[in-house]
Amino acid sequence: MRKTSLPLVLLTRPQAAAERFAALLHAVRPEIEVLMSPMMQIVHVMPEALPEAEVLVFTSVHGVDGYIAAGGKAADVYCVGPATAARAQQAGCTVIAAEKDAATLKPLLAKETRRLLQVRGAHVAADLTQAAPDVQSIVVYDQPLKSLSGKAKAALLGEQPVIVPLFSPRSALAFAAEASEAHALYAVFISEAARDAAEMPSVETEVAETPDADGMAEATLRLIDRL
Repeated sequence: MRKTSLPLVLLTRPQAAAERFAALLHAVRPEIEVLMSPMMQIVHVMPEALPEAEVLVFTSVHGVDGYIAAGGKAADVYCVGPATAARAQQAGCTVIAAEKDAATLKPLLAKETRRLLQVRGAHVAADLTQAAPDVQSIVVYDQPLKSLSGKAKAALLGEQPVIVPLFSPRSALAFAAEASEAHALYAVFISEAARDAAEMPSVETEVAETPDADGMAEATLRLIDRL
């Protein structure tokens, strides 16, 4: 039997990504209360020139948007994640493969003989420039940090349990710096590396079985069901 009182899910991802993740949770549990307080902004960076490449590598939706904003043209692409692949297709690109994470993408890139360009943010968990013989990278967006909202800080000091899904070591570190006095915090991490990035004052933690949005949603729902 499901509980009538649910924890608050605090989402610190950039707004659009937070909304997509909230939709995954609400598709299964529409009654879940979600509070969005992005701790990162997405700011496009305009490079002087885009390196020539035959194939592009996108690891995020923001990379696709930043590439188009910088004047990039549609091409054959490798992607991490279905949302990234969908955005690349919307931009006119032909998706060769869409893998769940950078680790599973590397073997495919290693077989490539064409010139590859990793289109990335200033902060990324995976540098793919060593994945194949001819790979360059270009930064097309930055992710400056911002503080939690007053409402989010108040929620962390309250008695209602708060679950925070953290999608990278950098976001875990940034969140931990503002959550030192949390009363009833439960954390969900995308990877062991994210969990180990910072000391978190959490009552209980969960690590996603797969390092993607679906895996994080499943881990968040598992934790909710245990409370």
